[in-house]
Amino acid sequence: MPVMFNGIIMINQKWLTTFLKLAETGHFTQTAEKLFMTQPGVSQHIQKLENQLNTQLIQRFGKRFELTDAGMQLQKYGEQLLKQQEQLLSDIQLDSAFIGECRFACSGSLAMWLYPDFIDYQLLHPQLHVSIEAAPNKRIVDQVLNNDIEIGIVTQFVSNPELEVTPVGFEKLLMVLPKSVDADDLSFETLLSLGLVSHPDAKHYLQQVMSCNFDDYSADDIPLTSYVNQLNQILMPITKGLGFTVLPEFAVNSVYEQGNITVANLPKVVKEPLFMIRKKHRPQPKRYDWFINRIKTLVKS
Repeated sequence: MPVMFNGIIMINQKWLTTFLKLAETGHFTQTAEKLFMTQPGVSQHIQKLENQLNTQLIQRFGKRFELTDAGMQLQKYGEQLLKQQEQLLSDIQLDSAFIGECRFACSGSLAMWLYPDFIDYQLLHPQLHVSIEAAPNKRIVDQVLNNDIEIGIVTQFVSNPELEVTPVGFEKLLMVLPKSVDADDLSFETLLSLGLVSHPDAKHYLQQVMSCNFDDYSADDIPLTSYVNQLNQILMPITKGLGFTVLPEFAVNSVYEQGNITVANLPKVVKEPLFMIRKKHRPQPKRYDWFINRIKTLVKS
């Protein structure tokens, strides 16, 4: 019975190797000598391969033969397969700091902060391929556990025996206001009059800031002025004098010039911790070393 994988016949590698050597030498005897086989053994491999593929691969005439069209296609495929296997063996044996795919996931604000540095480094080393995905904490954890990404950065400690969790820094939460608002004398009434420019994490961020600085009130007390889920557009209404919001410092520094907005000078600074997560027992390729060190530098408190 032929070997099947997902309904596809898998070509017998031993028979394919014999066929490729025969196509290369053009002689059954030389093929047998090079593969340390008998000549009948070579013929048997070719016949079995033809039976498996249900097609004629060589046309015999006397002691010679010519490849059929199917045989020529198989030779081309086999030679490409051998080159790919050789490249694969080379790649998996070479743990280079400057070659390979680097896969990360973090919050959208942090991705905007890290990505320019990552791309600048990739430009210096074109054989690196950097992928960074913006995602919520739970999805990042799942992606690391499923080996979809190598390194994740989350804002909550993860208790999982399969993961290595390392504190790497903090992201400061900023209350962003229109330029016309007095950042040094901010009242709750001012926030009420402005209203919240909301985004997917706005209520969560606002509640943390208010718990430390306006503990008599809740984020739910603030009316919504507008909502947008595109990070690069969240501050746009605020630059026009419409509403306020709360964002990580990384996002604020990445999106708009400071001259278009003002940041509230609150009595208590609020910071969210950042944790780097990776598979505990999965060996880490050398190409990730620079990125990990750069992340720690950029998010250091």
